[in-house]
Amino acid sequence: MNQLFTLFLSFLRIGAVMFGGHYAMIPILRHDVIARHGWIGEKEFLDLWAISESTPGPTALNAATYVGYKTQGLPGAMVATLGVVMVPFLVMLVITAGVRKYYDHFVVRSILYGLRGAIIALVVSALISIVTGVYKGLNAWQAGTMNVITIVALLLVVFLKQNPLVALGLSALLGLGLGFLGLWG
Repeated sequence: MNQLFTLFLSFLRIGAVMFGGHYAMIPILRHDVIARHGWIGEKEFLDLWAISESTPGPTALNAATYVGYKTQGLPGAMVATLGVVMVPFLVMLVITAGVRKYYDHFVVRSILYGLRGAIIALVVSALISIVTGVYKGLNAWQAGTMNVITIVALLLVVFLKQNPLVALGLSALLGLGLGFLGLWG
């Protein structure tokens, strides 16, 4: 099958099951781009996720663009991006046009409450996947430093109510400084 068509179908499928936001889609995306197609490796996936989280725009869109560009250049970026947004766009059109009228209906509310449990499971699965991947191959000093960066970023965002960009920027600068000191290499 044509590689561009494969990219499109893969990201169309990813977009079709992206319930619960970008964290919930991590296990699905990871399986498709690493295990199923081998387009990128585990380490590059973690870097891709860091880049996608740190750049403007929806994370899934950024990830699709990255993988598409890496595998097939600009045409790949375009078809992967189109694929990942097509189903959510069409579904939101239908929901906005019709289902909103029944939002308070018992059946609709019951389905939405049921979906919340699955979304929590997907987000926790994504967290476990990211944490185990990030710490893989780190020595004790590196892991301890990663813990400190994580705690500081968490404190900034959750308790001090700082913009997440502040935490990302400070973490990046700290990582760069520690890199120059030889911690990561």
